[in-house]
Amino acid sequence: MVYNTLTIATAVTPTVIETYISHYLNRKPLHQKPTAHISYHEGINLVRRFLHYASLHTVEDLQDFTAQWVPHPRWVKVDEATIPDDVIAKAAGLLEAQLGHRGIDKIGGRRWWQWRREGSVLKAEWIEMRKDYIWRKRMNDKGKRVMLYVHGGAYFFGSVDEHRYQMQRHARKLKARVFARMYHIDLSAALFSAYT
Repeated sequence: MVYNTLTIATAVTPTVIETYISHYLNRKPLHQKPTAHISYHEGINLVRRFLHYASLHTVEDLQDFTAQWVPHPRWVKVDEATIPDDVIAKAAGLLEAQLGHRGIDKIGGRRWWQWRREGSVLKAEWIEMRKDYIWRKRMNDKGKRVMLYVHGGAYFFGSVDEHRYQMQRHARKLKARVFARMYHIDLSAALFSAYT
């Protein structure tokens, strides 16, 4: 079965309409509950229906769906970055020093979490509000306020594109730049092997 935006919209639309109608027909019982607000009521039922629909598909289908490219609004500045291998090696060394021998043993050794496919590059995005970028450049500010965003999804579900809305909100509220690594796990590869 195909799993894309159109099929998901087709699957959840009846739930959205049903919730809208039932919300206004049954207002009294909802009065003292969080679902008294239509947006909350719709959101809860929409997520429930999406999760049910997603459960009928494979993990690979879900990965493909959540890894799709999502355009960003013009008022958000997004710059792609590539993290050089020497920086990755230095970060691994700092992490090993922080964890120590006992910490490294607890996580299963020092190499499995550093393994990457031959020739793969580590990509990331810098995300900030365009008006903040313009102000920062005008003031000759290098941008010391930075947020490292590690998106959820247990490494196999989701993407920077999927989470960009939350990241741009953080950037706007903090007047900061957000740095987010692009990754998810390839279930056909070795366990925990991150790739982009």
